[in-house]
Amino acid sequence: MRLRLRTALLLGVLCLLTPRAAPALEGVETGRKAPPFSLADASGKTYSLDYLAGSPGAVVFWSTWSPRSAEILEDFREYHRLYAGSGLRVVAVNIDGENLNYRRKAAVLAAAEERDLPFPVLLDEHLEAFVAYGVMAHPSVVVVDREGLITYSLGGYPLSLREELKDHLLKVLGLYVEPETPAVEAALPTQRVKALRHYRLGLNLQAKGQSGRALEAFDRAAGKDPSFFEPAIMAARVSLSTGDPERAKDLLRRIDAETLNRNDLRFLMGNLLLFKENDDGAEKIFRRLLEKAPGESWGPWGLGLVSLSRGDVESALGWMVKASALPPESPEAEAYLRSYLKTTWIRRETPPHEEELVSLFPSLAELRDRYRRMYRAGAGGD
Repeated sequence: MRLRLRTALLLGVLCLLTPRAAPALEGVETGRKAPPFSLADASGKTYSLDYLAGSPGAVVFWSTWSPRSAEILEDFREYHRLYAGSGLRVVAVNIDGENLNYRRKAAVLAAAEERDLPFPVLLDEHLEAFVAYGVMAHPSVVVVDREGLITYSLGGYPLSLREELKDHLLKVLGLYVEPETPAVEAALPTQRVKALRHYRLGLNLQAKGQSGRALEAFDRAAGKDPSFFEPAIMAARVSLSTGDPERAKDLLRRIDAETLNRNDLRFLMGNLLLFKENDDGAEKIFRRLLEKAPGESWGPWGLGLVSLSRGDVESALGWMVKASALPPESPEAEAYLRSYLKTTWIRRETPPHEEELVSLFPSLAELRDRYRRMYRAGAGGD
């Protein structure tokens, strides 16, 4: 019992430390029989793997404290609505912990009732199924065919693989229809077509402000076609905008040197120099960008950041106002400006030209309001 508990706790910690796609489940293998289980729901009714017998099915492992668990339950509720008539069966196995007390059981039941789940919700009170399936992330899902053979497994429910999971469910149900390939993509190698789809997903996610999920999609795209540089470039930009310059630098090392003539890559290089406090080197790059592409925002944004780094806020504001009127947008500049403003607000200072700087990006106004509320409540910044 203690061994199982330690295993569960260790795997739970690993889930928290690995925000990207989690490894596949350790206790399952495609083509093998799914491990048996016998678990009760909140009312005491017992279900086993035989519940799925004769039908394609899915075993979904979830917990009440995992945000992605809420997402997978919502998705499978929809899949059940759409495909139960075609034979799909689902069981949701809760893995909150060993020896659930009344209060924890009530929380699990409330989470299930809140989503009006149409399939059995089972309590893995002794984590027996958790261990048997080798669950490595919350949530995880195992898909089986009509014979109970494992056909697919997914740990962590990364956004970049959700369409793949749905397509696989349709395949085991016999409902999958091969999508038509656009004429332009038809002329491309298969690996480039797959990379493009993940790349476009990443762009959409980044536009919605979901940087972590965008990185997953860009990483997936780069893995599909290493010769396609766009995903690595965007991953580097996202990494820089989220305060991870080392990862951005590592990504840029993988890109063919000939592509460094691109303005977006030169801008990235200038930002990396800024992170290293090499203002002079960064300024040279940004001034060349200003001369080379006067109608684009790369140069003005960069020179604004250099001025900000040197403490010349008035000059920085002038450059940034000019940059904000030009394409393209710059999440890197927003991240750098956010860091500067956050540092002053943590010290409870008012930066020069605060209103004008904050007006450049809507999210900065939200950040400032949050700090003001914290201080009114007597709390400090972090």
